[in-house]
Amino acid sequence: MEGQFQNTINDLPSLKAYRYENIFKLYTTENGQYYYNLLQSLALPDKINNDYIYYMPVTASIPWTVISYNAYKTTELWWLICLVNNITNPIKAPSEGTLVKVIKPQYIMSILSEIARALR
Repeated sequence: MEGQFQNTINDLPSLKAYRYENIFKLYTTENGQYYYNLLQSLALPDKINNDYIYYMPVTASIPWTVISYNAYKTTELWWLICLVNNITNPIKAPSEGTLVKVIKPQYIMSILSEIARALR
């Protein structure tokens, strides 16, 4: 069976636009259990126009979810900040003094729309 995104499956709750799970397709087992294809990967261009980003200084060793909240008032965009900064281990918090590249809030929805279009 071809995978489907969660928001296209009527039996499952809809995910908010910011959720990381939106990049993964769901599949079903023989007994009808859903599972994500965690092998899906996503990459952004190496060079992002400077008009779309700013740099946020990290003043303490804090998790990516807190950085997301500080930047966007939601913890759910941690994965996008990690993606923009080429972070492969989101469990490891950035060191104090790190400059984190962040997409400006006014561009988030258009970036998420582009990501969704690329995944379809």
